[in-house]
Amino acid sequence: METSIVLDKVVDLKGAYAIEIAPSPGAAGLIAGTFLIEALNAEKIGEVLSPHFPQVSLVNEDGLAFPSRIELHFYVNEETGLKLLFIVRSFPMESGDGSYLVAKKIYEFLKSNGVETLYCLGSGRITGNGEVFISTTKLEHAKELLDAGAKIAPNQDILPVDRLTSFLLLFFARDGKKTCLLLSDSPSYIPDPSAAKKLLETLLRSLKMELDLSKLDEDIKRYQQLLEGLEKSILGQTEPVREERPTREPFYIG
Repeated sequence: METSIVLDKVVDLKGAYAIEIAPSPGAAGLIAGTFLIEALNAEKIGEVLSPHFPQVSLVNEDGLAFPSRIELHFYVNEETGLKLLFIVRSFPMESGDGSYLVAKKIYEFLKSNGVETLYCLGSGRITGNGEVFISTTKLEHAKELLDAGAKIAPNQDILPVDRLTSFLLLFFARDGKKTCLLLSDSPSYIPDPSAAKKLLETLLRSLKMELDLSKLDEDIKRYQQLLEGLEKSILGQTEPVREERPTREPFYIG
């Protein structure tokens, strides 16, 4: 079996924004991407299959197991002509050869279909200020996102992305195509809906789109309560332990 892209439906991708969604600390990219796909009712048009994916079975919401795969979802706004192709992956890839081959296959597919722009969504601890950052090889590629409130990532060498994402970014940048890594600053490794909402706000402004994000507010409230509970638990465990004196002097057998 070789890496392949299986399409359920052929659509016109020319001029589309490819938006890669993959795991990262805080999972802001996955949360934001899933929200967008559901809110826009984006249509699943295909899958990427590969022997280089982790050999495990994932379980969907219905409790059914299926092998690792990358899903392709497509949205088009008939009024404005805006096209979005979501490349959704729920597992990390760190193998050098495997990541390279899969990224190359995806890039060749995007290139042959006229996709000239790649946005990769993610999160991780960057500065601790809770802002949204962008990493790109050309500042002119980042203008829309900078105007939308994103800031240039302070450290371009250490970014929370795996090798598959890195190779995708490399292929786009190498050919002079528009490529941007959009990261939401998140303090933790647990799913962070607050970071996801900030990521969405920036992305939507740059795309000149409007969506109701209030559905994330309840998740944010639960997340904050979880953090508060963890903080209290940790503080409780680190309180000074009162020294107990023995009731009698120790004795020795010997």
